[in-house]
Amino acid sequence: MYELSRVRLYSIGPAGARYADTVLDLRGVGEPVPDPAPIQAEFFADEPVGPPRRPAPAGVLFLENGGGKSVLLKLIFSVMLPGHRNTLGGASSGVLRKFLLADDCGHVALEWQHTLTGECVVVGKASEWRGRQVSNDPRKFAEAWYSFRPGPGLSLDSLPVAEATTVRPAVEGASGAQGRRRTMKGFRDAITEAGKAYPHLEVHWEEIHDRWNEHLGDLGLDPELFRYQREMNADEGEAAGLFAVKKDSDFTDLLLRAVTDTRDTDGLADLVGGFGNKLGRRSELIAERDFTAGSADLLGRIVEAADARSRARDIHAAAERRTRTLARRLSARAVRERVRAGELAQRVTAAAYAVTHAEGARERSGLIAAELAYRHASLALAGAEKSAAAQKREL
Repeated sequence: MYELSRVRLYSIGPAGARYADTVLDLRGVGEPVPDPAPIQAEFFADEPVGPPRRPAPAGVLFLENGGGKSVLLKLIFSVMLPGHRNTLGGASSGVLRKFLLADDCGHVALEWQHTLTGECVVVGKASEWRGRQVSNDPRKFAEAWYSFRPGPGLSLDSLPVAEATTVRPAVEGASGAQGRRRTMKGFRDAITEAGKAYPHLEVHWEEIHDRWNEHLGDLGLDPELFRYQREMNADEGEAAGLFAVKKDSDFTDLLLRAVTDTRDTDGLADLVGGFGNKLGRRSELIAERDFTAGSADLLGRIVEAADARSRARDIHAAAERRTRTLARRLSARAVRERVRAGELAQRVTAAAYAVTHAEGARERSGLIAAELAYRHASLALAGAEKSAAAQKREL
């Protein structure tokens, strides 16, 4: 079983009762822890003297009306009972969204101490407006829950809510957070990196209500007990008001709520509430739907035109590539043809020269042959005349 040891509230609360960086410390005034577990102190922390003590068993907070008592309870219950339906003082007020300014990243961190071992666990909630703008739309209100085991590397005092945190213990009443405030994403990255560097911290981050409730049960913090506390403090009355039933049916309802898992009914209520919000914004949603449909139609045409232009560009680029390739081939072919034409012209010139030379040789050969024929005929005639003269003489 755990007891509340400390509460830290940072950059959250209504305008009239705002918590800049406040720590409510209830430690070290109760009974000694019977079976203390070994605890490693922080780097600059003093060594513990004697066994650890339990937190204060009870406390009284004196504030005037409007001083922030109900705000404190609402913020504490928002960590242990997530969801607007579990808000202290009413389900439909949306009061938690009124506790954040546009630039805020609000934190509510609770440190719980085990009654037997003295071990501590820190559970907290971070919330901010998406886009840094306050809106009536609950979907723009971002919430997340986290838990870790405090130790060297991370504790309630050294929560990375700002970009710098003092290493040494802070002076009473002074904030240890220095520098610009972190956004929710920056805070999540910081504690996640701390969890990777120091596995003993057991850092856990959750953004879904049901899973966070299950995780609280795994830690030993039963959300059902806080639901009873919420009902007892719904109208800032006493605990007996919870059991002040007028009829048997009221007691039966109380008993059924105590033994029945309400997650299904809570989901149905959230679903009905979501439908109610949508019906209330029907005209706005219809106009948004028509605008979206018209925009989608025009954008579809633009996309089709862009696709057609892309296809035309691709076809043109392909034709240009083919044309350039053909031009390069034709240029290479023209060079080869010019070389071949030059070679053929040289061959034609050589052939014409050979023909001319052959005709001259043929003419010389004809003259030689005619001269030889003439001489042969002359010699034959001379021989015949000589033979004829000889025959005449003989005759």
